[in-house]
Amino acid sequence: MTAEPLPLYYLGDSHIRYLKKAAKIGILAPHEVSGVEVGGATAVGMRNPNAKTNALGRYREWIRDKPREAIVVFHLGEVDCGYVIWYRAEKYDEPVEVQMMHSVEAYFEFIDELRDMGFHRIIISGATLPTITDDDQIGEVVIKRSAITATQKQRTELTLRYNEELCTRAEQRGLPYIDIAADVLDPQTGVVDVRLRHPNPENHHMNGNLAAPFWARRLHTAIARYQAPVQNPREWTCTRATFLKAYPGHSKNMPGDMRQPVAPGDVVSGDDIQRAGQHTVLRNARINGESFPLLTLLHTQHFSSATPITNTNTNTNTNTNTNTNTNTNTNTNTVEHRSRLLRSLQGILHRDRRDR
Repeated sequence: MTAEPLPLYYLGDSHIRYLKKAAKIGILAPHEVSGVEVGGATAVGMRNPNAKTNALGRYREWIRDKPREAIVVFHLGEVDCGYVIWYRAEKYDEPVEVQMMHSVEAYFEFIDELRDMGFHRIIISGATLPTITDDDQIGEVVIKRSAITATQKQRTELTLRYNEELCTRAEQRGLPYIDIAADVLDPQTGVVDVRLRHPNPENHHMNGNLAAPFWARRLHTAIARYQAPVQNPREWTCTRATFLKAYPGHSKNMPGDMRQPVAPGDVVSGDDIQRAGQHTVLRNARINGESFPLLTLLHTQHFSSATPITNTNTNTNTNTNTNTNTNTNTNTNTVEHRSRLLRSLQGILHRDRRDR
């Protein structure tokens, strides 16, 4: 097993910025994170040598001299599912499903190219669910995509099917797949929870403060497939009323699931990863024994000095096999789970049609 933290590289469209946000605030520590973000990149566009974004060329150029032992996270598909697949289906008079498969096939042509180059620690991440509503009329991306008539629910349903196919093909190659659909999908509406919308109504990206912790949690589980996580168990006693948080910021502005109050005398335990500004980055955080896996930031000055925990029962049986035949049962979002999400969404869509 590799002693030093493996570098984490990303290749993707503009929605890879949630990973970049997570790295910036320290919650992807101890991995060094870098990569290429190509705004407007599409999976199907990687088959076009004359594509305006030249995403494929830029990915190839950046990754070609990088160490092969690195972990590579790939993230594409939002533009495909939110616009291109619908546009091409109408233009070429083909079913949406046919165009979806063209996109997925192009996606994995590049994944297989990476593997042939010697990159075997690859993580496939699901396409970002659409945040553009049926009523949105402002914003550059909204205007550009106004040529298609698919509703937000239809685009969401397509994205879920697309991601299910990504997961299936990832598993066929022994690669971990992750997405955050279970974290962001509102089961009542069948689309992204409104709180995940960007504060700027002209911005079609998710709220990065909320999306970053969700992605970081899923990423750490997938990374553990390739390298055992740091185990540095410590505990801290709270000396001043404070909060354990998922991201930096004033606690009063955070949703309830992104913070948890800690009172003087409470004991916080977890793996001490590193310092990030005024915070200590934790993994496997607990408050008085209760687990809070999404919360990773402890305000260092509001606690006593860290005390090592001995006789920990932490499970160290982590699979670090880099073989592409690695057991895929550790995928954080299984095909069955996404199938349930898709069936739930289809039920919502059916009820909507019936009630019209």
